[in-house]
Amino acid sequence: MFKKTIEYTCVFTCLVMAFACFGASAATDRAQKIRNILSKARARNLEIYANLHSFVCDEAIQRFKGSLGSENGREIDTLHATVSFENDVEHYSDIRQNAIVRPSMARIDGAWSEGEFGTLLRQTEMLLTAHTPVFQGFADLAEKRAAVFTMEVDAKNSRWDLEVLSQYHAVPFRTTVWLSQAGGEILKIERTSTTIPFQVGISEVRWNVTLKEVSLRGRTWLLPSTGEYVVSYEASRHREWNLMNFSNYRRYGSEVAILFE
Repeated sequence: MFKKTIEYTCVFTCLVMAFACFGASAATDRAQKIRNILSKARARNLEIYANLHSFVCDEAIQRFKGSLGSENGREIDTLHATVSFENDVEHYSDIRQNAIVRPSMARIDGAWSEGEFGTLLRQTEMLLTAHTPVFQGFADLAEKRAAVFTMEVDAKNSRWDLEVLSQYHAVPFRTTVWLSQAGGEILKIERTSTTIPFQVGISEVRWNVTLKEVSLRGRTWLLPSTGEYVVSYEASRHREWNLMNFSNYRRYGSEVAILFE
């Protein structure tokens, strides 16, 4: 009986050790997979967005207002603009609020946003390099397997400015990034404010953009497809949100042909 007890104890101990080793191996493989995705993401997105220029697209923004906590609301208006990206800055032209021509987004009352086209992508690509993203898990996005990461950015290092009554406030935020598991490309970006000064009157700002593949001149890019910008006001229990759609992508530039006779 004593011998059998020793045998059973040995078998049990060996099994426990085997499971422990298997678990450690799986954890190591998972950690390596995550590191590989981040490595691919840093290299791939640097390659893509270092050459992000000379793009033009049409942007439509449907603006809504409703009660805080309710999905329903009323449509306020629709904004249309032609957006170009050159020298690391978005340029907005042909801006219309419904049928009324506006000189700039800043001259329009209510919630509006700029920078979804290239600035957000460039800043996110730089954050992936400068920060250590925290892995959250895997998810399916637009029929693609994505690895989800988060990063925290404080007010001192934030390049996200909130304009209220002609005053600018640097907004600390949490950014969530969906990266293609296969190639590391950015598939979706979401920013959520973490602290806004009380005197501003805004409790939270949330901003997200989903990207899509766009083929231009024999090359495929991942560029903004849809987006959402939400501003919440806790004191008055209401929120304003914009639904964005990007379409009709093209590139501009000059082509020169030299002929020898």
